[in-house]
Amino acid sequence: MDQLDTLRLFVAIADRGSLSAVARAWALSPSTVTLALQQLEERLGARLVVRTTRRLSLTAEGERFLGDCRRILGQLDDAMQGLGEGGQLSGEIRITVTNDFGRAQLAPLLDRFLALHPGVRIALVLTDGVVDLVDGGYDIGIRTGPLQDSRLRARRLLAGARRVCAAPAYWRRAGVPRHPRELAAHNCLVLDRPGAPQSNWRFQEAGREFAVKVGGNRTANDGGVLREWAVAGGGVVMKAGWDIGDDLAAGRLQPVLDDFRIDDINLYAVHAAGQRTPHRVAALIEFLAAALEPASPAGGGPLSRADRR
Repeated sequence: MDQLDTLRLFVAIADRGSLSAVARAWALSPSTVTLALQQLEERLGARLVVRTTRRLSLTAEGERFLGDCRRILGQLDDAMQGLGEGGQLSGEIRITVTNDFGRAQLAPLLDRFLALHPGVRIALVLTDGVVDLVDGGYDIGIRTGPLQDSRLRARRLLAGARRVCAAPAYWRRAGVPRHPRELAAHNCLVLDRPGAPQSNWRFQEAGREFAVKVGGNRTANDGGVLREWAVAGGGVVMKAGWDIGDDLAAGRLQPVLDDFRIDDINLYAVHAAGQRTPHRVAALIEFLAAALEPASPAGGGPLSRADRR
């Protein structure tokens, strides 16, 4: 087995979490797969996986090496396919996106993209947590700005705003707040990221920003669950407009406090800077930008550094 095959084998092991599953998929004996992994670890002088009776997990060195393997193999796939502007797209695109946007909007768009480019494979990870795109080996992350990581660059997909809203039944029961500070007395549904719950909601009044500490009887690490609770009358949420547009239009959620809204937020397709973007990745970003452009406000003004490709 040559070095490139060994790299592909390691990626398969990381994805499947099982030596025997990889052996079956590659039509190899389990001992051959085990030996190849051991030889790779010996060559690198580092332990890449931790073996348990049920599953394999990557070490910190394995996670870093996996990201490098994905980038190397992705670039190799592009080179071997001789992809040009008019060439057929092929290879895998790894994407991470928030739960709400991924389910409601991105997944259908990916169906359309795959119908146009059947040689492409999509690996989609839904999470409301912040993941490291470079170390995780992701080609694209769909996230809100501003960017904090200088290793990344972004293409703006949507411009919008966060809205404070609840079901009409909740407002009838609890009363409609006239000022953001009144939210402290309401049952607010909070997105709970590991170690960083989003419980400080920011507003502005007379040009000055301020924060309100909110809380309630429920938190979740999935924004979609928070939206469902809000629609059911369980409490107040602060959500991006693109996540709740249908609910607002249908009257399932009713916004309040728009006069105190902070600046609009943007949604970006983020990818690694400082290296050539694979053609399949660039094509998907352009496809998403074109498909979502009608949902953004006309004009949009000049782009910041993070907005530029």
